[in-house]
Amino acid sequence: MQSLQPLLSEDRVAALARGESVQVRVQGVSMLPWLRPGESVCIQPVNRELYPGDIALFWREKNQPVLHRVVRTHLGGDSDTVDCLGDSEYGSPEVVPTSSIIGLAEMTLFRRWIFRVVHPPRRFLNRLCCRLGVRLRHG
Repeated sequence: MQSLQPLLSEDRVAALARGESVQVRVQGVSMLPWLRPGESVCIQPVNRELYPGDIALFWREKNQPVLHRVVRTHLGGDSDTVDCLGDSEYGSPEVVPTSSIIGLAEMTLFRRWIFRVVHPPRRFLNRLCCRLGVRLRHG
C-alpha cells in the first residue's frame, strides 16, 4: 500500500482541488520498481479522462490516500470506476470510484513507453508467482 497520509496535508488536498500540482514523497513498496520509497512525485489534478497505465492518487477510506496504477477503466455507465493495483502486487485489483481519485502522478513520455514495454511480462511473472504460491519480497 502506498500510504501518503503524513505528507498529504489539508493544504495539499486544497491545492489539488484548486487545480494546482503538489509534490509528495512515496511511502511503501507497492509501486516498486516504478516508484521507490522516498521518491518525490508530482501529483496533478485530474483534468482528463483516465487511462490504463496512469498512476492515480485516491482515497481508500477517509484520510487514507493511496497511490496505485490504473489497470482497467469502467467509464460511461451508471457509476464510473477504475481498477487500481500496485505495480509490485498481484491478485485482484481494487475497484475505485472516479470520484475518489484526487490526482494523477506526472509521468514523462519515456516512462510511459517503458511501462508499456515492460508491463506485459511483469504481469505474466506476477500471475505465475501467484499461481505457484511464491511471494516476492521487497527490500
